[in-house]
Amino acid sequence: MTDIKIEGLVCPVTKMPLTILGDQAVSTADRSIAYPLQDGVPVLLGPEAITDKSWTRAEMEFYNTIGRKRAEQLRADGSAKSIDSIGMQHVFRIATLRPEQRHQFPEPSSLWACDNIDAASETDCYRHIGPVIGKRVVQVGGSGTVPLLLLLAGAAEGILITPMIGEALVALEIARLLDVPLRCIVGIGEEIPLADQYADVCFVGGCVHHMRTEIAMPEMARILRPGGKFAAIEPWKAPGYTIGTAIFGKREANSFCSPITKERAAPFFRAFGSADCVHHGAITRYPAIVAQKAGFRLSVPKAEWVTRTDDAICNCIPFARKMGSAIAMLATK
Repeated sequence: MTDIKIEGLVCPVTKMPLTILGDQAVSTADRSIAYPLQDGVPVLLGPEAITDKSWTRAEMEFYNTIGRKRAEQLRADGSAKSIDSIGMQHVFRIATLRPEQRHQFPEPSSLWACDNIDAASETDCYRHIGPVIGKRVVQVGGSGTVPLLLLLAGAAEGILITPMIGEALVALEIARLLDVPLRCIVGIGEEIPLADQYADVCFVGGCVHHMRTEIAMPEMARILRPGGKFAAIEPWKAPGYTIGTAIFGKREANSFCSPITKERAAPFFRAFGSADCVHHGAITRYPAIVAQKAGFRLSVPKAEWVTRTDDAICNCIPFARKMGSAIAMLATK
């Protein structure tokens, strides 16, 4: 059988182009390393390379099991009725708009943002990305909400890279329902399985703080074309974060959040020619999180207004703005 090269995909370890080996695996051209296909999704994690050793993670298996069940439910429903994710519900609302409305992305901001806690950071990211008609967009980590949104906004190709096969399967089912060309790959930010200068946009939604930034940031810069845009929404370890989590607890109850610090952000500034971390919500973010836990949710436009007012007040107080624990990481290659 003739090997079929997969456009843009490379081995995450060697960066050699990958080809398809039947319907079970993909391999480097010299057959030195192969990776499995699961439900048609390439699992391009270095430790998953096909060798005599097995490699599993209990946490990943737990979430993959949940993801597979959700994907099966979506397939059985043939509709979005079982979706409980706010982000994915938002994607389906955007899909009901006329193409000419969707192709105005990123404006109006009130149409595109859906995070009522970090709406200001989300809006910053979308405005930094700018119009996406005809562009190739990549999301590293997360559920795939952003490439789905940007495909609806006119992007030519959307790619989700996630370490969770379950997330990939759910995203593929949603893409099928929306009839958009999303591609999913199992991989990590430290070993991105894409060729150099392959993408126009790289977005990360709340996953940089799980990465080794000294490795992941150069990788994300590597896959972007000159002039390409990077954007991420992340927690920052400001005094507000430390005090807020001590008093009110984390936004999500888990032990895996390691917020960005000045030291961990340093590779971000080294990797890109133009980069900035924009802080938000020094005064109001944690009260808003507490209110949300209590069942009180502001609309996204009102939430963004509160945050922007908070920022305006903090701009008048020396160093206060830097106490904001929500950041938009914005860069141009």
